Amino acid sequence: MIQRLLWCQSCLALWLAIACATVLGGFSTAASATCMSLINGPVVYEVQGCKALEPEKLFDLSKDKYAWIGGLDSAGRKAFYNSYRGLYVKGRVIKSQANARGIAAEDGALGGDTLFMYIAPGGLQCAAVLGKRLSANLRQICCEGGGDPPCLLDTSYVLMQPQVLAAGGGDQSKAKAKRSKDYIAAEAAFNQKRYKVAAKAYEKARANDELDVPGYYHLGYSYRMLDQCADALPALRHVSDMEHKKQVWADDEQDARKATLLLARCYAKMNDPQSSVAILNSYLIEPLKYQNEIAESLKGADFGWIHTSRDYRDYRKEARKKQRQPGPTVAPPAGSK
Repeated sequence: MIQRLLWCQSCLALWLAIACATVLGGFSTAASATCMSLINGPVVYEVQGCKALEPEKLFDLSKDKYAWIGGLDSAGRKAFYNSYRGLYVKGRVIKSQANARGIAAEDGALGGDTLFMYIAPGGLQCAAVLGKRLSANLRQICCEGGGDPPCLLDTSYVLMQPQVLAAGGGDQSKAKAKRSKDYIAAEAAFNQKRYKVAAKAYEKARANDELDVPGYYHLGYSYRMLDQCADALPALRHVSDMEHKKQVWADDEQDARKATLLLARCYAKMNDPQSSVAILNSYLIEPLKYQNEIAESLKGADFGWIHTSRDYRDYRKEARKKQRQPGPTVAPPAGSK
């Protein structure tokens, strides 16, 4: 431990993060590590890009910032190189049970984020992981002045004990839905806007626990198009509850957001301003992320049913303030389908 601390002190000025575009041409720069909070826990990660690292080529010893590597004895240099002889991957955190502890405490941390990660040497090759989903324990390393993996790459995240998931990517509800004849029939009717037929088939699939998040949303949407909001509530509440508990996979996030907005619309249509506005107020916590939902809530016809209520009037006043605040456009379209 003492030897490691002395090593860190003598090399602190040299251990700077490498720009990904220089090191791994074609990868864009990822966020550098900070030590204000550290994230650890299980994740499902979808690999979109992969490069097998060759540390002898990666670290150019003719450059001052890597010259210290050449000063290691042969055994030390070999051990150092072997520690970086892994995979450098880019991908998206599809589902997260990781926890951030520190100043920015958070459960389900990094869910939906696209990040660079390091996979230590252990037998996995790019061909085995590219385009696949991995189940792994994510560990964030504090890289301020450190040379241990992955600190000389432009990331602070390591995927520990990664396992390639089978078809379906670990989402059992989606796997079951794809095998369901009722679900397939419901989707076909839904796409043809035959909403009565679709709702009946979706209900059969739901009775057999064969609906995924898009299926629940489409069931609720079908009922709304049939002017049966009361029947839509159970399906929409199911998705909204999942979203609140951060149980929605990242690739279903847009349908989950649409379902929650549709739930607010149905509450409004049923003249329940308190329940509707409770959802709408949650958008004001992150107005940039939910700017399209906020815009829809101010102009959507369904909200006309509650526009004279005090709850909605108070919400509308705050929402318009948020709309006037400057900021980048970051939210994807909310839409109604």
